[in-house]
Amino acid sequence: MYVRSNCAMRPARLANRIALVLHRRVYMLIAGAVLSTASPAAEQYPIRPIRLIVHTTPGAASDITARTAADEMSKQLGQPFIVDNRGGAGGLIGAELVAKATPDGYTLLAGASSVMVMIPAISKRKLPFDPDSDLVPIGRVTHSPGFVLVVNEKSPYRSIKDLIAAAKAQPGKMKYGSAGMGTNPHMLGELVCDLGGVAIVHVPYRGPVPALLDLLGGATDFQFDSPITVVPHIASGRLRGLMITDRERYPGLPAIPTADEVGYPDLFLRGWTAMYAPRGVPKAVLEKLRAAFRDISMTPQFKERLLKLDLAPGYLGGDELLMEQRKSREFWRKLAAVRGIEL
Repeated sequence: MYVRSNCAMRPARLANRIALVLHRRVYMLIAGAVLSTASPAAEQYPIRPIRLIVHTTPGAASDITARTAADEMSKQLGQPFIVDNRGGAGGLIGAELVAKATPDGYTLLAGASSVMVMIPAISKRKLPFDPDSDLVPIGRVTHSPGFVLVVNEKSPYRSIKDLIAAAKAQPGKMKYGSAGMGTNPHMLGELVCDLGGVAIVHVPYRGPVPALLDLLGGATDFQFDSPITVVPHIASGRLRGLMITDRERYPGLPAIPTADEVGYPDLFLRGWTAMYAPRGVPKAVLEKLRAAFRDISMTPQFKERLLKLDLAPGYLGGDELLMEQRKSREFWRKLAAVRGIEL
């Protein structure tokens, strides 16, 4: 009987093993070379100016917030932050631009809750980007102390109850403006319709400033807007504030009652502005951005700057912000379904 010896296989097996070891070593050398070239770039970040996209028109609360944060971030990181306003489509144009940008940390987004929460809640079609998977939150810088319901100084309405009574008397005749479909002011108007059982026409604009100009001109009957925008006009007597969508009165407008005080506790909403990066940004870069953002948000001088601008400091870390925007989106998604709203 013939028995095959294993000795004959040893040279071949040895050659295979040597080849495998060499292959692994070459792979490790290549991987090490890649890491060695990528790591210093992340460690030295930033080495050039950073572009901060703001998805609304100049002068809006989120724009003012973004510029204030950009100024402080520039001091913290040692590179200029160039603010670039890209309004339109309720903020989707600017947000999509960042979501599809090269994820190197040199293109960031100042995103408001309207784009990150409201528009995804009412959209029945697939958006050009996913706010949860295509954008990674750096952190929330501020939250609005609520939105003020304002009417023209010549308006006969002295309270929200007057406004709702008039809307019931003339269904479909009253109009309210907003910064666009899916923005916070739009959805607050829909919430008024739902709570009051009335039909009011929504007029969307390309940002809050054009909407405010038409309200001042008498083209619309009311709108919701941030305190930072309406305080000067209320002070001058051109606008009248009926209520604020908050639990506490706003210090800059102490005479304006809260949602609770006017009998509409469910008419509550605080907007916010946060900073985002494209998904895929290097971990080291993201950590550096988050650390810088957290540091500026905690400084007394930065908080003082926000308060002087009638903005409420409201820092929230990236991971916590992601959970909050998902939770909030569900509430507005249900309202959109009830109201038959879709983008």
